[in-house]
Amino acid sequence: MERQGVLILPPQFLGSTVYYAAMAAFSHVIIDTSMPFNKRLKSTHRCHIIDANGDAFVTVPIEKPESMSKAKWTDINVSAHGSWWNIAVTALRSAYGRTPFFEFYIDDFLPMLSSASVGHPLMELDTRLDTLLRRLFLINSQVFYGNPTEIVQKNAIEAPLIDYRSRKVDFITNIEYYQHRALKHGFQPGLSAIDLLFNLGPEAPLILRRMHS
Repeated sequence: MERQGVLILPPQFLGSTVYYAAMAAFSHVIIDTSMPFNKRLKSTHRCHIIDANGDAFVTVPIEKPESMSKAKWTDINVSAHGSWWNIAVTALRSAYGRTPFFEFYIDDFLPMLSSASVGHPLMELDTRLDTLLRRLFLINSQVFYGNPTEIVQKNAIEAPLIDYRSRKVDFITNIEYYQHRALKHGFQPGLSAIDLLFNLGPEAPLILRRMHS
């Protein structure tokens, strides 16, 4: 069932299953890429996965802004530190290389998880990955990126705003699905949505729909 209103979310790098289930529940979504920079908001450039040893993370290093107090996320660029793209792809192959749909989808992500992203805005990377995931998950919501106030005014949006920028999404139910690592670690909820994609492929949208129904 589609929820009423416009959902406002923070930007996420390869966001969680909960993030995409929430998006799928609304016809209109605003991702606030204009939020003030906060170095503690790791989900903008780090995602949670599971590998043979348990919890793991894929991280995109970022360049330090000129002013920590005045910067917005739109001011933050991707760093080249540690050739992170090699580490990220290796981590994904290690974690998901044996899942049923890894080889089917991984090539869609490689152009963005590469040195080509270095020096470009982090929000550009997040937005491109978000657009790809929504397409693969068959999420047809109309999604806007930017400042919510400006977007509402520009598009004459009159629906109520449902703001989850600074609180956890609380209307989504975690649904167990097949995970390649479940036999060893048990089912792990709330991982990056790529976990769902690589494990279930075209069945992934059904899980997201069940999570918000």
